[in-house]
Amino acid sequence: MSVTTQSIAAFPAEHALRHKMKPGGRESLAHMLTLPEHGIAGFIYPTVLADGHAKGRASLFGPGLPAPIHEQIDEKVSDTMDFDNWTSGPLQMAVINPHQSVDLAWNGDRIKFKGRFEALHPPYAFSSHPDGNPPYYGDDRTEQHGRLKATLEVDGREINADGFLIRDHSWGPRIWGLNQHYKWFHATTEQSSIHFFEMLSFGRRELRGFLYKDGVMRHVAEVRYDFTYDDEMMQKTFKSEVTDTDGRKALVDCNTFAKIQLEFDPMIYLNEAALTLEIDGQPGTGWCEFCWNRDYFNFAREHVKLYG
Repeated sequence: MSVTTQSIAAFPAEHALRHKMKPGGRESLAHMLTLPEHGIAGFIYPTVLADGHAKGRASLFGPGLPAPIHEQIDEKVSDTMDFDNWTSGPLQMAVINPHQSVDLAWNGDRIKFKGRFEALHPPYAFSSHPDGNPPYYGDDRTEQHGRLKATLEVDGREINADGFLIRDHSWGPRIWGLNQHYKWFHATTEQSSIHFFEMLSFGRRELRGFLYKDGVMRHVAEVRYDFTYDDEMMQKTFKSEVTDTDGRKALVDCNTFAKIQLEFDPMIYLNEAALTLEIDGQPGTGWCEFCWNRDYFNFAREHVKLYG
């Protein structure tokens, strides 16, 4: 794996494991699955609160399924259990090599999954940015892309998965409702990876992210984008130009192949779009999550055909 550049220091290995948090803190590890050749997207999503209350979610959706499938476990876990051997109901996760290799499994009633994540680049920590992580959205967070080799069984149908996986790890406060809107965007190919998180809160714009290209990782300096909606105001296409702090640019052209709206918090909707894409003409996959204040979204959706 390529070494991080001087401007983004290597991230300590201990941050791949569980953190001690203040009361009310939340730690989560999102694993986003993109299987466009099968018409399936989804995620396996362990979370744990500072008091030890843990959830595990597995969700699949897309045109390759008759309807979305959601499975979940809720339970209290031991303070001593860590992410090198995390077991909660049908969920198993093991950090094998910090920030490099992770084993992941889900043995549910309808969803059965077993696979390994191998990183394509070092983790990008928001604390490496001069402005850090917005404090209402965690003490810190990392974003990383990798290769996935896995077997997935859905209602007895077995699928071999050999593609990319997006891995997001955050810990600390999580106040969803302070987001007026955000765009959480990921794109990866064999040659390069892009992430940006554009957050609009308190009337301010926060932008974090990276461009990893030619073995060099740099902070995102600016993004320009355009997108289209379907009639339900779900993102349908997404084009962006990303510029990093070295002035390097990358062009991304995306199409949604699977979509779903999630309700994780009473204040907001999460509109999820799994993507097929090209970065500078190279094929890959990715994810684009739009977060909306519910009142605004419900009002705007009525006008999206005419004005959106």
